[in-house]
Amino acid sequence: MKIKKKKLFENYNRDPDTNAYIIPIWLDSYDDVFDDWDPSPFKMRDIEDEFLDFLWDSVEDIPKRDEIIFEFFIPATLKNSQKEQILVSALKHHFDYMAIRNEKKRRKEQLEAMKYFILGIIFFIIAYMGPFKSDALMIRILEDGLFVGGWVFMWETISNLFIESRELNEERSIIKRFMKAKVRFVEKKDPFS
Repeated sequence: MKIKKKKLFENYNRDPDTNAYIIPIWLDSYDDVFDDWDPSPFKMRDIEDEFLDFLWDSVEDIPKRDEIIFEFFIPATLKNSQKEQILVSALKHHFDYMAIRNEKKRRKEQLEAMKYFILGIIFFIIAYMGPFKSDALMIRILEDGLFVGGWVFMWETISNLFIESRELNEERSIIKRFMKAKVRFVEKKDPFS
């Protein structure tokens, strides 16, 4: 654990006032954050996937209990408060979109789990009631198949509720950290000096 903390201190500075971890983001222009292939006006452009991957990986590095600051370094000659407001707004909208998409995935997983649970119960009830009343081999195979099917559906229920939802909960946690992160812009200079 000490090695991980030491590495964390080497990779990220901390804000002296809030003790939050600072994720430095070096820009050559404000356009670096936005998707190059998006022909929309600056205000409405999509966020670059590689930029989001960088933020995601950085936020995953930092312990959940610690706050984060996205610190954008921009050349002094390009510094523009209007573009900074647009960039902050675009990030906020994108993080909101990510949260909505995550919630939809979570609901879908919960509905699928419920569906699998109901199907599993139906298979078990049919198999236990044994409506076929026969000792014929094919009927016995069908009953055993219903039991197996019931267990498969129960496993899918458990998988959706506890495995898939755990991943989505972790994703939601990171998205919430994005939404809480402070954003600030600094004229470009070496942040590690």
